[in-house]
Amino acid sequence: MFRKTVNGDISDEDFKKILITFNNNYDEFLGNYIMPEVIAFYIANLFYRNAMWKGSFKQHYNSAADVINFFNEDYEKVKTEVIKILKTKYALKVINE
Repeated sequence: MFRKTVNGDISDEDFKKILITFNNNYDEFLGNYIMPEVIAFYIANLFYRNAMWKGSFKQHYNSAADVINFFNEDYEKVKTEVIKILKTKYALKVINE
């Protein structure tokens, strides 16, 4: 493991604590900033290229997330951001989920 400060080896417990904290922070960043943009782009791109098949919002959401192996626990939070981005950036309004 690479660290800013190196004072010798760390315990397995410290490693797990550091790694879990990092992973949680990384997942939160993806869920708050990256995934809403990615999923909105994916859905808008499908729509504007006439490539959207019949399916629920959640099916399209999951397809976009699956492409980059993102599994966010807070679907509702990311969904709200995706709907907002679709409306403001792509002029698309979700009328039925």
